[in-house]
Amino acid sequence: MNWLSGILSSILVRRKSSDNNSNTIVYPLSWIVFPIIGFVFFGILLGVFIFIPDFIDQSDIVFVFIFFFGIIIAFICLSIYMARWKVQVFDSYCIYTTALKKTRKIAYDHIESRDVSSGYRFYIDNKHIFSVSYLQDNYRSLDKAIRTYQKNNNIKIVKSVKNVLKPIQGLWFLPIASLVIIFIPTISIYVDEGLSTGFFISLTFHMITIFLFLYMANWKIVFKDGILTKTTIFGIKKTYDMKHITYIVSQRLMHPDDTRLYYKNKKIAFVMGNVNNRSELLETIDHFNRRALSENSKL
Repeated sequence: MNWLSGILSSILVRRKSSDNNSNTIVYPLSWIVFPIIGFVFFGILLGVFIFIPDFIDQSDIVFVFIFFFGIIIAFICLSIYMARWKVQVFDSYCIYTTALKKTRKIAYDHIESRDVSSGYRFYIDNKHIFSVSYLQDNYRSLDKAIRTYQKNNNIKIVKSVKNVLKPIQGLWFLPIASLVIIFIPTISIYVDEGLSTGFFISLTFHMITIFLFLYMANWKIVFKDGILTKTTIFGIKKTYDMKHITYIVSQRLMHPDDTRLYYKNKKIAFVMGNVNNRSELLETIDHFNRRALSENSKL
């Protein structure tokens, strides 16, 4: 959710973060305005469609109600998330509060902080805990506190797993949202029209949801001993000799570190810029490329 709200705010608010004396990282109040506006806008539209029959064919009222009510619920959840989410920063630990008001005290002894283009991402044992956007006030404070504490206590974080790339867990939001958005119209069409042409056409859009679920569940890259193994969304594994792999880093979706992998100049994979262990993969590819170049120069 951090990356989504960060994108919305950077486009709509154009604000810059500021540092103050507070030890708390929260979402700016100005961000909450947008889901509230969305809630009011779609609420008014839903009221118009329900209470003024001339605006819409009443045979479609079930579909309209379900669709708009789902959007309104989404805006309400987003507003609650932004209002409740926060991180309180202290010298040796932080307190993380979720949208459900569950709090978690996290000591700095095992936290890994990663500086990414959108802010900071925090991990424990290679598992993502939460992220902080560069558009949030005091967003640097937690990273600074962690690094200071670990330096003063001679703590060095070593990744337990650094040769495996998987989609970031936050992207499960996409297939779930796609399922809800597409499923509701399909059910509405079935209720109104039965097994009509429109119903079967709507089923084709579920291919998007299936693709997203397969990507999140199966896509993976593992590199070890000079061999890269890629698992496709269909669970098919392919292996490549890393000395023949090259890459290009350029923004393709939303991240400036989006990476395309090539095997003998043929594209074999696309890696999103915020995927865990991406930098370790690129360092390993560079190592094998330098070694292959050195071997060729001796021939």
